Amino acid sequence: MEEEQHIRILHVEQLSRLLMVVQDMARKLANESHGRSYDKVRELNELLHLARQQIDSIQADVGTGSEVPFGIERRRAPRSQFGDLI
Repeated sequence: MEEEQHIRILHVEQLSRLLMVVQDMARKLANESHGRSYDKVRELNELLHLARQQIDSIQADVGTGSEVPFGIERRRAPRSQFGDLI
C-alpha cells in the first residue's frame, strides 16, 4: 500500500513538472504571438492555468506535503499593461 502511494505521489510530481515546462513554453509563445493566433494562445494559457489548479488539488489529495515539488518555484507570467492604454 505504501509503495502504491509513493508511486502515485511520484506520478503527480512528474506531471506537475511537465505542466510547468508546458506553461513556460506557452508563456513564451504568447509573448511572441501576434495577430490571429494570439487569442488561441491566450485561451491555451487559461486552460493550462486551470490544469495547474487541478494538479495542485490532486497533490493535496495524495499528500505530497508540498504544492511545489522538489523546491521548484513557479514563475508567473508578466501581466500586460496594454489594457491600461485602451
